[in-house]
Amino acid sequence: MPWEAPEDFPKRYGWNTPVTAPGPDGGQMLRGIRRIQHDPLSYLHQVWHDSGDVVQFPIPRPATYLVSSPAGAREILVNHNKAMGKRTVQYTTLSLVTGTGLLTSDTHAWRPRRRMLQPAFHHEMVALTRGHVVNALERLNAHWANLTQDGPALIDVDQAMMELALEITGATLFGVDLADDAAVITEATLAALHGVIQRARNPLPMPMSIPTRNNLGMRRAIRQLDRSISAIVNARQAQPHDPNSPIRDMLDVLLDPDVDVPLTPQQVRDEVATFIVAGHETVASGLTWAWHLLSRDSSEQELLAADTQRANMVFDEALRLYPPAWVITRRVLEDIEIDGFVIPAESMVIVSPWLVHRHASVWNDAEQFIPDRFAGGVPQMGYLPFGAGPRQCIGRDMARLEASMILADLSSRWKFEPVVSGEVSIDASVTLRPAHGLPLRVSRR
Repeated sequence: MPWEAPEDFPKRYGWNTPVTAPGPDGGQMLRGIRRIQHDPLSYLHQVWHDSGDVVQFPIPRPATYLVSSPAGAREILVNHNKAMGKRTVQYTTLSLVTGTGLLTSDTHAWRPRRRMLQPAFHHEMVALTRGHVVNALERLNAHWANLTQDGPALIDVDQAMMELALEITGATLFGVDLADDAAVITEATLAALHGVIQRARNPLPMPMSIPTRNNLGMRRAIRQLDRSISAIVNARQAQPHDPNSPIRDMLDVLLDPDVDVPLTPQQVRDEVATFIVAGHETVASGLTWAWHLLSRDSSEQELLAADTQRANMVFDEALRLYPPAWVITRRVLEDIEIDGFVIPAESMVIVSPWLVHRHASVWNDAEQFIPDRFAGGVPQMGYLPFGAGPRQCIGRDMARLEASMILADLSSRWKFEPVVSGEVSIDASVTLRPAHGLPLRVSRR
């Protein structure tokens, strides 16, 4: 039987939105506005704790729900995927930076683009990633060796992982060396994504044409990204792809003139922007939090240094505790029922891996860093750092290979120690990142 509101519960929010699930009332949500804006993770956790696995917020339009059970998340992302669209505030705002690429495009545009790009992520291409990771690590190890000549060095590991991941993304997907431009591109990426979050948290965001401080910062960052993307594309177009040779990387796929409908320059730009943003920042975020966790668990760090086969388990556990894509939104295209609650068509539904990854029905001691919980592999339920279903991240296998190689190599060469003992503040931006970087004391083994 679908849930029915108790007598003391409102029956509707506004004129037309029926109440079909428990949740905070309007006064509670208004009192939580500052927390929503500055600490959304703890706000979502509190709402989940107070109201359960399916929560309806007191928002009249669109009706907005939070689904936190592992089974409910699977229903949304897998079983009901055909009844879900991506025309939500989250992806519409992100598209100001990425355009309508694979990550933000709605269903009708997404399907043919996914089929088009899939060849760039087949197993042979993923295997070729190894060489690019090795080359990038050689440069990073040489740089750190320089810094540690006279003893341990204080290194912002967050920035280092961002630049390392971008260098690998450039070489693997676009066939270009971004080592010299990594700092500029990562700075532009972070500035653009910061602007995205500021707009998403503002109930009345100004049009991008209005010169507010946030808009001006976003426009500068997007112009820098566009310059970098133009340089990448122009370099490849100066060396046209031989139609008789196999596809080399994603840029070959994007620029292929022999597909049924060749992409426009804007469409190429949007896909390159999407993979610059999503292809390196998510991996970098997971690696940063892995080093944070390892730096505070010396026994686990030593286990990894002695047995680098543990790298996959460490990365999986870091992604569980700090999922880069900490919130996933969908627009419901038809009435559905989740865990006994009706979610009507045109609602927005939120799935937060941050909460799902802490659900007691799947995870024991959920707040603890225990890589061995993945010794038997990744569970089917309750784990979605790369999403789930047809729209699961296309680069998942490449990301896991890259991250495991980086963790294995660096842990065998370097020791990582925290600089401060207190909690590290989390910036819940487009991905989860340390609010003030992650300075660690790095020394040679």
